[in-house]
Amino acid sequence: MRFVFVFIAAVATLMGYLAFRPDCPGGTVVADRATCVAAFDAAFCARAMEGADSLARRSGQSFSTQSQCLEQWPVCLERADIPAWGPRPSGYCLVRAVDGGVERIEPRYARR
Repeated sequence: MRFVFVFIAAVATLMGYLAFRPDCPGGTVVADRATCVAAFDAAFCARAMEGADSLARRSGQSFSTQSQCLEQWPVCLERADIPAWGPRPSGYCLVRAVDGGVERIEPRYARR
């Protein structure tokens, strides 16, 4: 019986942690260059958004046609790495490195 209570408490703790953890640990989620400049400086945003644009054309789910992609996502891009279409990220998690460069860029997607 004691094991059941410990197990329930562990699951509840894990669910609480997952529900309240930050969306972008150590960084900021930005939608475009303008929101990036509001959170960071222009030089950092120029490097980060260039990397984000190329990342958007290589990541995410792949669809054979644009119409298949648009059935599930609001905006789709032609992929650069394979002959397919993928969703355009609604934003990017940008993390600045200690030296001022871009440490990490992670796309964030929002369905219809």
